Amino acid sequence: MKKIISFILCIAMLLSVVILPASAGDEILVTEGTMESAFAEDENSLVVFVTGIGQSYSYLFEDKYLEDGAFENGTLHDYENYAPLIANGQFERVWNLIDFNIESVIPELVIIVAKLALSAILGTYLITSEEMSNMFSKAVTNNIIDENGNAPINVVTPRYAMPVSEYPGITRDDGTYYSEARRRFFSSIPCEDIAKDKFGENYEDFLYCFNYPAFSYTQRNATELHEFIETILANNKVGAKKVVLVPMSMGGAMVSAYLAKYPDVADNHVRRVVSIVGCWNGSDIVSDLLNINYAENSQELFYSGLFADTINTMAQPPYGDIAMFVMRLFPQYMLSNLVHQFMESLVNDVFLNTPSLLVLIPDYLHDDFVSMITKESVYNDVQAYYLAQSTLKERLAKLEAQGMTFSFISGYGAEYGAFEYPFFKFFASAETTNSDEIINIGSTAPGTSCVPYNQKFTDTEGRRLSPDGSIDASTAYYPDCCWYFKGQKHQLDYNNNALRLAIELALGNIKTVQDCDNLEEDGYYFPQFNDSRDLKKLIKSYLPDLEKYIKNTGYVLTADEQKLYDEVIAMKNNTVNNREADDALVAEFYDMLVEIGVYEEPTAEDHAKDILNDVLNTANKVLYKVMGKKSYFNK
Repeated sequence: MKKIISFILCIAMLLSVVILPASAGDEILVTEGTMESAFAEDENSLVVFVTGIGQSYSYLFEDKYLEDGAFENGTLHDYENYAPLIANGQFERVWNLIDFNIESVIPELVIIVAKLALSAILGTYLITSEEMSNMFSKAVTNNIIDENGNAPINVVTPRYAMPVSEYPGITRDDGTYYSEARRRFFSSIPCEDIAKDKFGENYEDFLYCFNYPAFSYTQRNATELHEFIETILANNKVGAKKVVLVPMSMGGAMVSAYLAKYPDVADNHVRRVVSIVGCWNGSDIVSDLLNINYAENSQELFYSGLFADTINTMAQPPYGDIAMFVMRLFPQYMLSNLVHQFMESLVNDVFLNTPSLLVLIPDYLHDDFVSMITKESVYNDVQAYYLAQSTLKERLAKLEAQGMTFSFISGYGAEYGAFEYPFFKFFASAETTNSDEIINIGSTAPGTSCVPYNQKFTDTEGRRLSPDGSIDASTAYYPDCCWYFKGQKHQLDYNNNALRLAIELALGNIKTVQDCDNLEEDGYYFPQFNDSRDLKKLIKSYLPDLEKYIKNTGYVLTADEQKLYDEVIAMKNNTVNNREADDALVAEFYDMLVEIGVYEEPTAEDHAKDILNDVLNTANKVLYKVMGKKSYFNK
């Protein structure tokens, strides 16, 4: 059964854990020192977001773009050629994590499913490891990189060495301008309103993004980040001579590799690093995955509803409960064999050939997995990273002595699988960690010590404890430069206060917690320990939809409706989060939108779906009470 769980977790890792530099086209003129600085030092910098695994998009193109003469000059991988194609939507497919192409393996999949059914009838497992490996390898072909870190030649991960204001786009028939690259940037990093408020009307001139393939070589990414920074500093529009790096999630590992490879400020040109849930020292779930190290109660979790919850997060109810009924049709050993074969292919063909995934192992667990790497180029890349990681604290201190500053924004107070990825609860580390659901707090805020998410420190003297008593900021590398959001899931993108804080840190208006702990004295108030927040629906839908409704219909809010609207805006602008109260206010606001006609009332069909979901879920719970961990064929 642990092998079944391994399969789920392997897929989950690639489906969990938000466009960009290369050759930039036309040269951009630099305006040396003529623009008023938005930065505290009165000298502009460029803000470079270094994306996480879920923010890096890759595009698949038709084979015709690989033919000789397909372009007047160069190949598909030249900016001048792929940028117009992407802007015009001339690509076959786009993905941001892994392209698992089911359509390409339908014949193989049909055979495997048929053999599985036949196996159940005959009582003998008929699927071979070779069949599974061939099916899997074919399905993930577009993600496999060669020994030089190159993806298939018809796959492009775009990189725009230019500000967001220069991202390529098209003028539509209605006269509006649309940029696919710009849309993906602000969708992944929703900082538009905040950046506009702080930088001014030309805010997009300050914003850059270093994108890289999720499956790649880390040392190559570090070299390309250096080339990217050199290019944008030479051609920027605001007279900047330095950059502020804002790594997000896996971007923390990329920036760590960059600073190791270019350890002097004179070479790396970095003024500040503002890390948003950056992965600075891996995550225990990755090592748990590769070492097949799962919770002792994983089988019980599987049958008690966690498997159904997992499928529901990937699809939607009631598919999870339906899948649970189907899973019980097969003897456990057959499912274990099937999933073990799939897992072996995933680990051997993808994970162990991909340095960017392997560097997500914490340095203290490095020796547990390094012997599993068989490809020399992968081994050398990963070893170079971990050699540098062994001196991370000392390296950052040397850079700080040269004037570089470091800030860390993190989530904490959650177990693995607490929010959107229930499958992470299968990991052995789920009960012993303190995380943002995906990355340990000691990685996103390096050095921070903790007890498991639902416990408290008993020895409190000399500690700087969070309100729940589970983490100690005093042990962090930079205890005065870390901010923590309790119960905040890994994706901080719609915690608008996290992004607001990040921009203030990037500008240099805030450098330590003492710079923002008193609104009257400092002009800012961002508590070091804050609550969580998720205003995605409010920001992306409710507020703009109400504005559009009022514009189109001429509707005028009543006094009570205006009061509620004002309360929502005040909450949105409040830098102190109160998750329970904030969620309740957003829910009340939604009900108001339904009442005035912005949204329709739930239909009878919606209610019927809810009832069906409840019935199936209840049936599975009853089945678990009667049969426990057994399948229908267990004796």
